Amino acid sequence: MWFWVFMLVNNLIVPIVMIVFGRVFCKHPPGQINSVYGFRTKMSRLNQQTWEFAHQYFGHLWLRAGCGLLPVAVLGMLCVYGKSETVVGIGGAIVLTVQMVVMMLPVAQTERELRRRFTETGRPALRSGK
Repeated sequence: MWFWVFMLVNNLIVPIVMIVFGRVFCKHPPGQINSVYGFRTKMSRLNQQTWEFAHQYFGHLWLRAGCGLLPVAVLGMLCVYGKSETVVGIGGAIVLTVQMVVMMLPVAQTERELRRRFTETGRPALRSGK
């Protein structure tokens, strides 16, 4: 039972961190471009406009993904409740692996959106017909 609780708590950490940082990036993103804290990629650090857009976009994605992963973590662990420690460990590892994949997807999506909306020099891209 204690191992199941331990695994549940561990599997709740990822979605909670995603929700907290997603909200922070949406509401109170790092003000200045820096190399310590924030969504730090080559494209996001081109200028202040790309920096702010990246945090807003990434924050929303992480917030939504974190909210979606919370029930996945709970339901995934409920499926192995009362089972052996081996089954609980494997179930918890599967849930955590899914969470790690989902956690990284917004990085690629944000980079794609940055490249769509901004040029390589960080200027807003001109889109014809829109």
